[in-house]
Amino acid sequence: MKRRPIRQAHRLSLRLSRTLAAAVANVISAGLALPDPALAQSLPATVSPPEVKAVEGLGAGWPGPMPTGDRLPPLPPDLLGALTMEQAAAWAVDRNPVVRSAYQSLVATQNSLGAAYASWWPTLNLSLNGGPYASKTFYNYPFSASAGFPISGSGLSSERVFEASYFQAIGQIDTTWNLIDPTRSATIWQSKYLVRQAADTYVITRRDQRLKTQSAYIDLQRALAAVQTGRQIVENDELLYRLAQTRVQMGVASRLEVFKQQTVLLADRQALLAAEQQVETARANLAELLATPSPEALTPATPFAPLGAWGHSLDDSITASLAYRKVLEQQLLAVKTNEAQAQIYLATYRPTLQLITSLYWTKGVGYLNQGPPFVPNARSDEWNGSALLQLTFTGFDGGQARMNAAAARRQAAAAAETYSATLLKVRSEVQSLVAQARSGRSIVLAGAERIKAANGALRLQTLRFNAGYGTITDVVQAQQEISQAVSSYIQNLATYNDTLVQLSRSSGLPVQPDPGLLQAVGDPLQTLRLPTRMAQMR
Repeated sequence: MKRRPIRQAHRLSLRLSRTLAAAVANVISAGLALPDPALAQSLPATVSPPEVKAVEGLGAGWPGPMPTGDRLPPLPPDLLGALTMEQAAAWAVDRNPVVRSAYQSLVATQNSLGAAYASWWPTLNLSLNGGPYASKTFYNYPFSASAGFPISGSGLSSERVFEASYFQAIGQIDTTWNLIDPTRSATIWQSKYLVRQAADTYVITRRDQRLKTQSAYIDLQRALAAVQTGRQIVENDELLYRLAQTRVQMGVASRLEVFKQQTVLLADRQALLAAEQQVETARANLAELLATPSPEALTPATPFAPLGAWGHSLDDSITASLAYRKVLEQQLLAVKTNEAQAQIYLATYRPTLQLITSLYWTKGVGYLNQGPPFVPNARSDEWNGSALLQLTFTGFDGGQARMNAAAARRQAAAAAETYSATLLKVRSEVQSLVAQARSGRSIVLAGAERIKAANGALRLQTLRFNAGYGTITDVVQAQQEISQAVSSYIQNLATYNDTLVQLSRSSGLPVQPDPGLLQAVGDPLQTLRLPTRMAQMR
């Protein structure tokens, strides 16, 4: 009956000790995360995470990141103020860190290929060390001639302890040459494939950077055109709004016309503010691609107009894309790389023949401390050389190499399937882009005609209103039509130009000039303001 309370007390003491140990561990771990040990001593058992400032203080004074200063020369401000698309694309390819990083990766893979070729040569290792050595020898028998030392006249017959000290230098030269290495050829070919893949990655990066720059340039043109036309439309809205207020004061119109025009004015102002915001965003994106810190100076030199037309046939575009796209070649190289990796794994079961040579040299100076037990001021040189052929191979490893080779071959098969999928994707992408380019040309033409028609309708409604045959509501509706037509035309033209540069990027074929399209489109965004007669009726 007395054992149960004792057991319960023992269990309680064990729980308390475990709880105390956990609390101490928490305090210690939390203290290690704090820069000041005094803070850890004042913390309770339940420790909360440290503040951000305390964590940021860790490592203060250690070597930090590289300086963030400009590593590239600044771009000429006069050229930034009149920037062409070709100049922007050329600067982006030469200056952007993404392209430069891809080039460094290409050089790294070339160095790896050189390291693979270096496996044909022997490896030479040299080692040299030296230092004082000392020894003390105890004997439990008197010295005699049987010990190898003379007794007569030496005075050593009664010695029991002998000491010696000397300086010893040891040098060694080892040479290992893999005469037969089953992994060497496969490793070299795998490195070649990796170099080719890195070269393709570099080319793809340059092309993508050029495409991004052209798209950013078109986006900046679109935003600036939206701002230019938006300001003209807002001026028209303000004029009509003041005219509506005047007509209400004269008693020839109702407040409904004022509210309608005010709604249109606020909507167009909102669109103008959004366009101005898009200009800043587009400039920032283009400045990032050009690696320049001054985006406010970026201004396109060419007007916002169609870049041309895609006159190449669909078959020619597909054929050129299949030959131009480096991503297809990368997938084929992935197949070869995995097949080479399978050969490297299987080389485990093939013999390796090595020529191993070694030259060992020992130099000793000294051997004199008490006695003379040995020859005074002795010098010793010991040379030892060896050369041998070593044949090694793995007879059984549990099937690891065989299964790794099977996995590599499966990865090669997966890369082959990825190549087939990429092939279909390239075909589909080119077909879609060609269709968009062909229909986009008609859409741009229709959009330009729509603006011209809306502008003509606005002028006619204005003349009718001046002659007293129309209402200001008719003019407001005409103004809404031209605002919608302009917004749609700008968006469609930007999409059309972007489709052309994407097709050129995908196939490598140039965009062909289209003077007929430029003549038919003209410059529909040049004049959108109300006629002079309308402006005089303020």
